[in-house]
Amino acid sequence: MALCDYMLAKNMDGKFLLRIEDTDQKREVDGAAELIIETLKNFGLSIDNADDIPFQSKRIKIYQEYAQKLIDQGKAYRADGAVRFKAPPKTLISWKDLVKGDMTLPSLERDPVILKSDGFPPYNLACGVDDYLMGVTHVIRGEEWLPSTAEHIQLDDALGFTQRNFAHLPVICIIDGETGNKRKMSKRKDREANAQSFLDDGYPADAIIEYLLTIYNTDYELWRTANPNTSWRDFPFRFEKIGSNSPLFDWDKLNDISKNIIANMTCEQINAEVKKFFGDKLTDKQLQSVYAVLAVDRGTERPRKDIAKYSEILTEFDYLFKPVKMTPLLEKYAHLIKDADTKEAWLEKVKAHCTANNVKMRDYTQEIRVALTGREKTTDLYIISKLLLW
Repeated sequence: MALCDYMLAKNMDGKFLLRIEDTDQKREVDGAAELIIETLKNFGLSIDNADDIPFQSKRIKIYQEYAQKLIDQGKAYRADGAVRFKAPPKTLISWKDLVKGDMTLPSLERDPVILKSDGFPPYNLACGVDDYLMGVTHVIRGEEWLPSTAEHIQLDDALGFTQRNFAHLPVICIIDGETGNKRKMSKRKDREANAQSFLDDGYPADAIIEYLLTIYNTDYELWRTANPNTSWRDFPFRFEKIGSNSPLFDWDKLNDISKNIIANMTCEQINAEVKKFFGDKLTDKQLQSVYAVLAVDRGTERPRKDIAKYSEILTEFDYLFKPVKMTPLLEKYAHLIKDADTKEAWLEKVKAHCTANNVKMRDYTQEIRVALTGREKTTDLYIISKLLLW
């Protein structure tokens, strides 16, 4: 939702605003606000009110004043310590949703609470008041809020607020591991719902953003193909290109996008990201080895796509972090190539050895590869030999 807010605000010459909605004290989580702010920063979504982020828990008197205005106008009343909004006569509430199109819902059938007995407002009053005072014109939120929109419109009307534009986006779903059924991603059950977890695993922030753009604007992939070197920030994100069906989170697609992004980084970029991700968990020598294997074919027309996230370095190139078990085969190989200072010199020595011993070069190098790394497929054998044997 934040990414969609950000893209639409920038494309409409608007402002991307952050507000901390913390009036439900029972569900308050220590450090949650700081996590939201830090996560937005980590994904490069800069907010336009960074120096003045409103916390609703600090604005209680403002909401109480608006509730009192409704009471004074006969549009609300006190009951059991709470304040309830007096439901207007039954009618149909219609509006044009910027994603769902023309919408109609029945008006309120009950008198909703707008100020709880503890003096704190629920979402309906607090957000309506803040949107009005902050000059919010467009509210972009998940479609789970769709059934409440009629109530919010009626409350806005009672307060004399200008009608907000609502856009209800489909929510991301996953396949439940227990039932096998498609369900909404849960921030309480699913690790994927914590955006920071992707960065912790080593996915580049841009990979997550570009994946989300593919599922929230149907023409993003065509745009990316036509603009391979353009920042995703320049993509013309539009309401009319937001699909109406709930997208299913696709790990394979995310990994493909991430591999492409990592593969197309420069050596300087990938080295900086690897250093940042691992910190002091790898020694300088280990880091230099990682840089060397990641540099193979980088910057070419067909760069290697070995990893989708930086954490995979530990598994994809695990042989860089283990001592080599020197077998007679490797002892002879190490002696053979010890003076080969270039790849060309190494190649000539290996060719000469294979010719002299009447063996196929492919078979010999593959035997060396498996003995050195325990893998049948790796990056450039010359580089690996240089790193592990010299």
